[in-house]
Amino acid sequence: MLIFFISATFISCKNDIEEVNKLTVSNDMPSFVVTDLETSFSDSGRVKVKIYAPELIRYEHGEVQYDEYPEGINVEFYNSYMEVTGTLKCQYARYLIKDEIWEAKSDVEVNNNEKEEKINTELLYWNMKTELIYSDKLVRITTAEEILFGEGFESNQDFSKWKILKPTGTINVKDE
Repeated sequence: MLIFFISATFISCKNDIEEVNKLTVSNDMPSFVVTDLETSFSDSGRVKVKIYAPELIRYEHGEVQYDEYPEGINVEFYNSYMEVTGTLKCQYARYLIKDEIWEAKSDVEVNNNEKEEKINTELLYWNMKTELIYSDKLVRITTAEEILFGEGFESNQDFSKWKILKPTGTINVKDE
């Protein structure tokens, strides 16, 4: 009698994997979590960028697939001699996987090590396809000679060429 009951239980437990996935997979649940992340991006075998983060949470089940870095990121940019030419750090970041766009928020700081320049803002975007960094928020740019303020900026990826979109305050102009 006991054998018949167990056999009947196994025969009657037929599950459709799609139905099970509908019940167990949620769009707001992470696909995976990584702690103490260190990763690099390279081009033609040459490291261009290294990213460090305490935590990465990937979301792949919704309409928009993205990585979330709730404790922020530290990024190092490298030249062809493997020297760090610039850095980026923030308290929160998000990476849109399909568009290859980073969103950095909260106490964002970008440094150009070669020119000793620093950009501070609360929000910026980094488009990895176009290698463009930009923001429409208030920015403070510190150079060797002055501190500049404005609303919005654009920069190339290594921060060697940048511009403030709507400068404010006093700006010193050098006579040449």
